[in-house]
Amino acid sequence: MMIKMRSINLAILVIFIISAAFCFADEKEKEPLYSQLNRAIVRLEHIERIIQEGSKKVITKNVPDGTAFFVRRKNSLFIVSARHVVEKPYDLHARVQCKNRKTDNLEVILLTLPRSDWIHHNNIGDKDTNYVDVATMKINWIEDRSIKCFRYAPEGSEDQKKSQLSYKDPGPPHPILVFGFPADVGFKLMEQKPLARFGVISMRTEKKFLKLKGKYLEERCCLIDARMFPGNSGSPVINQPRLGDSKPELLGLVIATNSALEFGIIEPVSRIRETVDLAKDVKSSGSWELINK
Repeated sequence: MMIKMRSINLAILVIFIISAAFCFADEKEKEPLYSQLNRAIVRLEHIERIIQEGSKKVITKNVPDGTAFFVRRKNSLFIVSARHVVEKPYDLHARVQCKNRKTDNLEVILLTLPRSDWIHHNNIGDKDTNYVDVATMKINWIEDRSIKCFRYAPEGSEDQKKSQLSYKDPGPPHPILVFGFPADVGFKLMEQKPLARFGVISMRTEKKFLKLKGKYLEERCCLIDARMFPGNSGSPVINQPRLGDSKPELLGLVIATNSALEFGIIEPVSRIRETVDLAKDVKSSGSWELINK
């Protein structure tokens, strides 16, 4: 049977929102690290609604586009991903796990991200060099709901010691963890859970050295030795926390992989800090809808 597809705009119920953010657990909180990361890392998706030919039945499908994660700067909340992931002709959304602070129950909230409100890094490249592949959006948050995020305090600020965004870009051989959402890897997941991969920073050249699709990658990009999978673009790269250490440090984000999916290219944390700083004074965006209690 032939199936005819057409796009239907998704109507979003916007609920009361305020600017607020919540970070990884402090020393008094005992929530496991993976549980925290599961509420800090999200899969970016878009909606496809399919009308079956000869029938009025509408089939709704969430199509994955990549990975993103939350960053807090002072009292503002940001979502961060790779620029090429969010540079689409349609709006994206994420199904975010949060905690109801009144009931302590976990909930799922749909975050809609307008395509026009992404802020890109201001290094746009040239005919020989690719742009800095980082994008962010300053977003609204919901009263009485908490998520997890990477805390960012600018260098020299009074909260500098609490920052989880390193002030130095990682160099080899730094052990890392990469968290992202797999596409079809041969088994079906009943809910969204980020998949962790071990790896190491294997090369940092600090000059135009690495080439991708005919263009040099910008000079701060690093090569990582880590198994990749489709859906890793935008994935956060963190340090391998020591035993008992529940405070991960953000080192960069994935932007590309080789054809064998055995190596990856990352934009380092300095590019994430720079992009978030560019967006700190813009108006907050994003709308939310509670989809699961």
